[in-house]
Amino acid sequence: MATNIMDRRRINGPARSVEPLYGPGAAGADPFAGGRADGRGLDQVRAIYMKTGPLSGGQHEPSESAASGSAYYEQGRVRVSCAVYGPRQGRRSNARMGVFDCEFRYAPFACSWKRRSHVRGADEKEISLMLEHAVAPAIRLEAYPKACIDAFVTVIESDGKAATIAAAINCISAALADAGIEMYDSVAACSMGLRGAQWVADCCQAEEDAAPCSMLIAHMPSADEVTYILQHGKATPEQTDQAVQTCTNMCTRVYAVICRCLQASLE
Repeated sequence: MATNIMDRRRINGPARSVEPLYGPGAAGADPFAGGRADGRGLDQVRAIYMKTGPLSGGQHEPSESAASGSAYYEQGRVRVSCAVYGPRQGRRSNARMGVFDCEFRYAPFACSWKRRSHVRGADEKEISLMLEHAVAPAIRLEAYPKACIDAFVTVIESDGKAATIAAAINCISAALADAGIEMYDSVAACSMGLRGAQWVADCCQAEEDAAPCSMLIAHMPSADEVTYILQHGKATPEQTDQAVQTCTNMCTRVYAVICRCLQASLE
């Protein structure tokens, strides 16, 4: 006598199935086909909007919890805010130089392709160290012995990892200036992606995913000093040299925009 044995390990598919739709967002699609989606040239960055002091306590609203300086930075669909606290008492009472600490976080809704956890991940801790190394050389830490300067960066919306890190560096520089921290120069950052034999400035997420190599540079234009450089992917020495030259020129343009915004905030 045969018994009816059901395989419960199988998952029955739906009774009706449809074919997948393949559109511009499908895997393997070239985001540069027909030019850039937003109509920019290969050497153009997205429009920048910056405002200082949104989280700082004004003269009419003093508060102990208010930040010493703050800034909001927007570049296309990348939106970043930063609050700076300090200089305040550091953890080492005998330190001859001040300490700059940075905490980088994504908002849970910052990435459209992934919901972030409220607990800091390993990538956020790694980016925090990147920001510290990129911005610390511009601060006169010897002028703040035994003190600590803390920067808290929150990414409200992200559109490209390298572009988001560059925006965070620009936002921190503006917040430090708003806090009145003594600096040698402001740090401006820009990212680029490789497309064939050409470098593309300020790539969005789709363009970064399609690029075999990306580069991020933080630069102090007045001092003509590169404070941080990060390359992801493979490129020839000639391509790398071209990227450094092009990216530093783009940083100079971004630096001019930051300076104009800071001057406008004083008026």
